[in-house]
Amino acid sequence: MMCVDVKKSDGADVETVKKNDEDNNKDGEDKKDKLYVAIGEMGLWQGLLIFSLAVPCKISAAWQMTAIIFLAPKTQYRCLMRLNSTEDIVINECYSDCVEYSYITNFDGSIITEFGLICDKAWLANLAQTMFMFGVLVGSMSFGFIADRYGRRKALLIAALMQLVLSLVVSLSPEFWTLIIIRFLLGTCSAGLMVVSFVIMIEITGPKWRELTSALFHIPSAIGEMVMPAFAYYLRSWTAFSIGVGVPNVIFLLFFLIPESPRWLISVGKLEEASKVMERAAKRNKMAPMNYLEVAQTIAEESKIASTKEKQSTVSYIDLLTHPSLRVKNLLCCVAWFVMGIVYYGGKQYIGQTGSNVFILMALAGALQVPGQLISGYLLKRMGRRKSAIGFLFICGVCNGLLAMPDDWFYLKIVTGTVAVSAAAGAFTIIYTFTSELFPTVARNMAVGASSTTSRLGSMLAPFVAGMAQGAWVPPLVFATAPLLAIVACCCLPETKGRKLADSIDLDVK
Repeated sequence: MMCVDVKKSDGADVETVKKNDEDNNKDGEDKKDKLYVAIGEMGLWQGLLIFSLAVPCKISAAWQMTAIIFLAPKTQYRCLMRLNSTEDIVINECYSDCVEYSYITNFDGSIITEFGLICDKAWLANLAQTMFMFGVLVGSMSFGFIADRYGRRKALLIAALMQLVLSLVVSLSPEFWTLIIIRFLLGTCSAGLMVVSFVIMIEITGPKWRELTSALFHIPSAIGEMVMPAFAYYLRSWTAFSIGVGVPNVIFLLFFLIPESPRWLISVGKLEEASKVMERAAKRNKMAPMNYLEVAQTIAEESKIASTKEKQSTVSYIDLLTHPSLRVKNLLCCVAWFVMGIVYYGGKQYIGQTGSNVFILMALAGALQVPGQLISGYLLKRMGRRKSAIGFLFICGVCNGLLAMPDDWFYLKIVTGTVAVSAAAGAFTIIYTFTSELFPTVARNMAVGASSTTSRLGSMLAPFVAGMAQGAWVPPLVFATAPLLAIVACCCLPETKGRKLADSIDLDVK
């Protein structure tokens, strides 16, 4: 093994860093993370990187996830001619002897009109979104594994390039089943963009700024949902719309300039590479120079990485189920995320059913998320992760329960529904942050990916809950009681506010 001659720099050396850590410690708090002492908790380097990740990743994923609203909009149809009958033809009625159908819609063309998804084929329109969400489920797991095993940067590049290519070629689908396959693959890479980009943001941001950046990181998703109706309004055919939301993905080519997460590099023992990234970050942030390789070695030793390098590099999803310090937390996080998938997407669907203008309703659904996301950043800082999540979940549950009010109280129901969606968005933002801090670097992406997978299961169930016909009180009851389960799960999780991010399983958050 090559020996490195460690020289003292003009600025603070590693011993100074250790001394500063001890001076900055407060009773009951963890030592200050040496990574952020070296590169800064937040500076120009983190700001540019987070902005470069959040805006394209979150907006593109939001566009693809909600695109089905404009790919398969509400469409009426009418038989133009029947062969064996002279009876009056009724709109939205299917006839076995119909020669041709015409379509009544506000759009020039959709996948419904393109592929004839009416009558006995009507269920295929829903299948297109189901397969996309199944792709999100698969992508959350697969890209989480790739990011933890082979690196955040590689996983992000694969997802970004897939998103760029597939979002452009989907409009060229010659037949429906090709469209289904592409939509499935789009779901996998959209999940990869969301999960991996968020974890990178968490790992490069110091604890003092993590709450604010976590809240701001999710806002581009809401902005994407607010802007997308403009694309659909002016691009009325599904092919033009698909190209319109796909062309901006060209910006993903710039992702080749994004560095690897230094925390991940340290966690797998690639200390020299980590030191080079740290040096560039510190220079951009105008931090005092130091020996970054020695800092990386110190972090690795404290994290027990040097002696367990082989073990750390082979962590898998099985460890999330079998390792004592990971199993319970993984289960509790999955429960919370599953509930959030139901109440968040179910609440947005309820708002979408209150009017007939799909463009306005879609923009409204995006705007409703912003207040909760902004407030979550403040509460994360003041109250911590657990109390903030419980508070938002409680408000969401109460407001969802009030949706059982009579229809005569329409405007009051809209207000309570709005507050419920905003609270659900805030809770989702907090739980994203909470989950990423609960697990060590070597398993962080997999943990977030597994939790995201259960969230997608909840989102698939949400439309069925919202459409229950057993009584108008049934959906509000489900959406009101489900958050209680997530509250119990959060109560059983340890608080992570102010805690250093663990790098190895041995130093995992207890």
